[in-house]
Amino acid sequence: MTTTASPYPTLAHALATLDSFPLAGALQISPDHPGVDFDALERARTALVQSWRNDITPEEIAVTPQGGLMITWRRAGWALELTVDPFALSAFRLDSPSKMVEWTRAGSEATIADAKAALAAMAGDSAKAPARPQASA
Repeated sequence: MTTTASPYPTLAHALATLDSFPLAGALQISPDHPGVDFDALERARTALVQSWRNDITPEEIAVTPQGGLMITWRRAGWALELTVDPFALSAFRLDSPSKMVEWTRAGSEATIADAKAALAAMAGDSAKAPARPQASA
């Protein structure tokens, strides 16, 4: 059972937040409230659904200035940022008690696998710790 005061205690809360963002090109967007790219929204939705853990829920879900989405998880010395951009890439930044690593992935399957592995490491599931990401150009 989760005892954190996350703004997204359930997957339904997180998905409702994603649904609340205006799409790029919509009339209600402005420089202060940018719209999200539809494809980035769908990829973020898929990654969130497939990697959801009740024991580590997101702390923040926000639209990036480029029209992508950033999802942030935090837990006891750990922080994971997943940025899903409009250009079919996902960028990860994982701060752990021992180091910080950044990498990118193309495609939903690799993004989901890395998100699951990083969240497992944050939860202390040592058997599911992420493989060391390869540096990307």
